[in-house]
Parts: sequence; structure tokens; C-alpha cells
Amino acid sequence: MENTTEPNKQQKQKHSANILELLLALSILSVSMYPLVYIFRISQTPRQKTQTEYLATLLAHHVIETIVARKSIDPAFLPLMSDAEPVVQSADSVAPVSHYFKGICETGENITENDPAQLFWHLKQFNCQINTYYLEGDLYKVIVYISYQNEGRNMRVFFERLLPQRDSNKAEEDE
Repeated sequence: MENTTEPNKQQKQKHSANILELLLALSILSVSMYPLVYIFRISQTPRQKTQTEYLATLLAHHVIETIVARKSIDPAFLPLMSDAEPVVQSADSVAPVSHYFKGICETGENITENDPAQLFWHLKQFNCQINTYYLEGDLYKVIVYISYQNEGRNMRVFFERLLPQRDSNKAEEDE
């Protein structure tokens, strides 16, 4: 009788050892996979929660692309800093329209209340601000902020870009 119970005991010990090894392997695998999952999470762009946030993102992208286009035309161009300026021209505001939204209409003028009302009222809530910084290595950092209000809270969307600093003398020497 001892012979019959001993093989069962050995099988149970072997089975529990296999389960323990399997759990150990799974825990090591999960710990080693965590950095990949973390990198995947942070590499995804956050989704816009509202239509207003999406529109602010488009406006910031427009300003950055305008700056990059002007820089490609004139290598000496570096944008200046600006305070928060409205995107559209309003009768109740004395602040000048942001430089990057002047002349955006088909007629070459600013967007006003006389233009399609829906366009004006959608853009009226936005302000554009530009911050710039000189960095080491002949780089120039441009940060574009588009601010708006959402449910009584001030919200901002920003894009940033690094641009090379080249003055017009260096650009002429290179050509």
C-alpha cells in the first residue's frame, strides 16, 4: 500500500512544482512586458475630448505651419513673442487680431461679425499667444498657445517646434 500512495504523492509534488514554475514564468514575463506597454501608452496622442479642443488644435497647427512656411521662404525669419490676441475681429474687443489670422478671409480681410456668422461665433472664443526661446546649438523654440474657455475653465492647447537660427548673411553665404 505504501507503494501506491508514494507515486501519487510524487505526482502531486511534481504537479505543484510545475504550477509554481508556470506562475514564476508568467510573473517574469509580465514584469518584462511592462516597459513596452508603457511606451505604447505614452506614444499615443491623447484624444480630443470636445469639438472645441479639436478646433483649437487645428488653429495651433495652422499657426505652426505658417511659421515653418515663412521660415522655409526666409531662413532669417524668427517669429516674435506675442500676448494672447483674438483670432477674429470683434466689435467688443480693442485687442488687435493675431498676426497669423489677419487676412484669412477670401477677401483678404480679418474675420468679422459680417462674415458667415457661424464661423465668427465658433472662432470668437479663441486667443493665440506665441512664446519663443533661444536655445543652445543655434536653435530657436516656438510655442503656440491657443486658449479658450470650456465650462467656465480656461483651457489651452499648445504646439511647439524647434527652428534653426540662421541670419540672412549665413543664408547668402551658403548659396
